[in-house]
Formats: sequence, C-alpha cells, structure tokens
Amino acid sequence: MLGALLAVVGVVVWVARPEPVACGAARTATDTMATTQVAFPPSSSGVATKRTTTPPPTAAPSAAVPGEARYYSFTPSVACSYPDLPLDGFYAGISTHEYGTADLCGAFLDVHGPNGDVRVLIADRCPGCSPGQLDLSTAAFERIADPTHGVADIRYSVVRDPDPAPEMIYEVKPDSSASWLAILFSNTGNPLHQVAIRASDADDWRPLTRGPDNHWTISGAGEGPFAVRVTDLYDQTTEIYGLTLDPGPHQTGARLYTNEPPPVEPAQPIVTPAAPTLPPPTPAQANTGQALAECRAR
Repeated sequence: MLGALLAVVGVVVWVARPEPVACGAARTATDTMATTQVAFPPSSSGVATKRTTTPPPTAAPSAAVPGEARYYSFTPSVACSYPDLPLDGFYAGISTHEYGTADLCGAFLDVHGPNGDVRVLIADRCPGCSPGQLDLSTAAFERIADPTHGVADIRYSVVRDPDPAPEMIYEVKPDSSASWLAILFSNTGNPLHQVAIRASDADDWRPLTRGPDNHWTISGAGEGPFAVRVTDLYDQTTEIYGLTLDPGPHQTGARLYTNEPPPVEPAQPIVTPAAPTLPPPTPAQANTGQALAECRAR
C-alpha cells in the first residue's frame, strides 16, 4: 500500500551512486554512511540561497519492514528522470501504486538481504511489482543475494537526512519558456513535498505541479529570474534565488538540512581576581610595625 511505504519513507534525492552499507534496522543520529555524488558544472545563473526553516535536531528512526527484492537490469532511462546515473549504481524501482506521481523519487532505502546489506536510491517505477516488492539493479541485488535466484526475501528501512547533507541541483527542461517552465530537482536529501516560484520583483508565491516524470511545472511563469521555495516531506525549506530559463544542471549551494552538530559555545576562562594593591605604610604605621616586631623578638 502507498500509505504503508509513505509511513516508512524518509528519503533523499540526489543524483548519485549510493555506497554499500552495513546498516542496522534504522538510521540513528550517529549514522555516517556516505553517498558518492555526481559532479556537475558550476551554475551560470549566480543563484543565492536562504534556509527558511530549521529541521529537528535528530531524525526519527524508521523500523525495517518485510518485502521482496527482484533482480532487473538497470538502464539510464529511469522514470524519475535523473540524468547520468552510473550503470553500476545501486537503484530500486517500486510498484506503480507506490510510485504515484513520482512522490517517492529519490528515496534512499537500506535493504537487508540474506547475503548482506545495501543502500539503494528509488529512481524507477516497476510496472510488474506489487506493493512491498522492489526491483533492484544488478549491482544492488548482488550485494544482498545470489542473482541466479532472481528473487530474495528482504527487510528494508528508510534513510532520513542522510549524511553528508547534499548540495541541491536543479535542471531546467530544454523546452521551457516564459509560457511553460519545467524544473527537475535532485540532491535534495529528502523527497520534495512542495515547490513554489515567484518572479524576483514579485511578492506572491505560485505553486508548481509535479508530473509523473518528476519534473515540477508551471504555466506563465515569465522570463525570470525567479525565486524558488523548495520544501521536503518534513517541512524543511530552502529558498533559491536567481533561477533562469537556462537549460542544463545548475548547482545552488543550498541544502535542505544539515547534519552538523550545533555550535558549542566556548567555555569562558576562569579569571582569578588580582590581589588588591595596598598603599605603602605611613611613618606611624612603620613605627608601630617595628615596635610589634621587637616585642615578638623578646
């Protein structure tokens, strides 16, 4: 059921090859499993960014749920439209019912199989799968089971706010114009829930609609440049400024969350008060002191 998978999916979108992992039932605050990011050329649009909400300090862990993995040959033409995915990466396709309108594109799942564990990116749709069944790419399936078997019983759990927090990338569809704009976001770290746009000189945000190819679209946006507000499944939000209609991938410098610990205020040094400086004794005090000393000496 879609609701069941949504309940356990706390996901990450980034165009990457996830590294294999030896993982427990769920991610913890100390989880340091990494993902290799694909390098993109620097942005030519001069975007700027602003974090507008602060995420919770720790991510709630998700329990592993039972499922079934199936073996399939991955191809670059994935339903989620992510470009340039390495053929030897670790990917999953989910059932059409769970895929919905690309709602779970970019989810990272830790899959536990009979022969090992692997972290996979939900990048595709599996028309022949039932809810709870995962199509795993060749490289991913080989990590958790014998590929000659074709099918394996598994348990899988969700990754939320993966570490390190990735830098968001956006790509404008080549046929976009002032009349119709389509944007693909990747490296968001969690699945997106909402995207809104406004012209740089306007005040009103206009929502975009996500299509089954994972592009967010809007009609009549104008020539730009634009500000875009991106919100993930956990209401963590970033605003990106200076977006243009230039096609191709653009790095933004934006991150929807951070796994860095909050800064610790340095301890203040303990200062010992200096002893007060006494004035020199008066002649009378000096004479008194000398007399006392002579008394003690007797």
